Amino acid sequence: MKPELEKQVDKLRGPFSSFIQAQTTASAFLLLALIAALLVANSGYAHELTAIRHLSLRIGIGDRNFEWSLLHLVNDGLIALFFFLIGLEIKRELMAGELQDMMRVGLLLSAAIGGMVVPAALYLAINANSDGGMISGWGIPMATDTAIAIGVLAALGARIPKSVVAFLVGVAIIDDIGAILVIAFVYTESLSWNAVAVAGLLILCLVMLNRAGFRHPYIYVFVGVGLWAAIVQSGIHASIAGVIVAATVPARPRIKPATLKHEVNSVVSDLDPAAEHTEVLADQRFHQKIVGVERLAQEATTPLRRWEESLELPVFLLVLPLFAFLNAGVVIDISALSGLLAEPVALGIMFGLLVGKPLGILAGVWLGIRLGFAIRPDDLSRCNLLGVGLLSGVGFTMSTFIAHLAFDPSSATLESAKLAIVIVSSIAAVIAYIVLRFGSKEPGD
Repeated sequence: MKPELEKQVDKLRGPFSSFIQAQTTASAFLLLALIAALLVANSGYAHELTAIRHLSLRIGIGDRNFEWSLLHLVNDGLIALFFFLIGLEIKRELMAGELQDMMRVGLLLSAAIGGMVVPAALYLAINANSDGGMISGWGIPMATDTAIAIGVLAALGARIPKSVVAFLVGVAIIDDIGAILVIAFVYTESLSWNAVAVAGLLILCLVMLNRAGFRHPYIYVFVGVGLWAAIVQSGIHASIAGVIVAATVPARPRIKPATLKHEVNSVVSDLDPAAEHTEVLADQRFHQKIVGVERLAQEATTPLRRWEESLELPVFLLVLPLFAFLNAGVVIDISALSGLLAEPVALGIMFGLLVGKPLGILAGVWLGIRLGFAIRPDDLSRCNLLGVGLLSGVGFTMSTFIAHLAFDPSSATLESAKLAIVIVSSIAAVIAYIVLRFGSKEPGD
């Protein structure tokens, strides 16, 4: 019999677990972190926020000391976990998800490419007469904050068809691939070829581990950390390490479902239903059988799915909110807001995200259908497409991340860029919600 306290906790565990794992919860944590950063940055505690960002963390290994600020650790270290999660999601979708159906991929690809090219082109057009340092921010309006965008859809509930959610997720995945390529090839200033060679050897090692059937996470973590360190030393941004490691994670089960069913049935049939819990606990034979079933269950699932699910909570409830809190704190006052309208970088970001994203996605879908390599589902209306386009203009996390790569960390340009991202992303989210809320019919209407 369960103790009374355990029974009461069990009643709360299910709803609490559902709340924590809901997409809206992850989005809420990220929004709270953004709001907290803005409130602190515009209060008397702004200096304390700066002190937290530059809090020094030092690790000594032998005669060598490694010293990073907290901001550096998050932006170059923990963020690699976020990109690892993105990489796992991309691999899963390519193998067994939205990116398998070629006609569906055609629609997603044309929409995503339009949603990247048009915002970047608008930014470049607005900054055509600016210096080279400002032009480097063209990758900022290409990005989409998937967590916030999906959170807005989740808040709309059953009013939004599943095809709309699938379309947004598919576009966001291709968008992420584009962002990863831009980070790797555009925002890498110089290379250390020795470090690149070491990274190449470690990538080969990860591939061989996959081919040899190694599935334990510790060995991938060990080699992955070494790859991350090599990529940091190479001059390429560390986020790429997360994507590369994810690409090598095993994605197929070791045993078939029929084998699992047979083995589990043999154990279940051998158990005595009348046996007390304490007797089963004391019986070594029963214990070994149950452990064997647990091992079989692990082998019947894929490391890719298990690791993706185990990382979702720490990444969405800790890593991204911490990144947002440390990076999104910008001063908002009348002079800063009025200055945005005269700042080409800010105008490029705002027009790129708010106008370029929906325009590019709509144009991409139209072109894909006209060329015959894409088909639009019946319940994916033009209004829904517009709503998804506007949601794709919610940059927040990814746009801020790219802004830090594009501009000097101590420059006023970076502050203007972050302020523009916060403002236009908020506007895009609100307009998208209104368009989808009043422009979409509920199922059965």
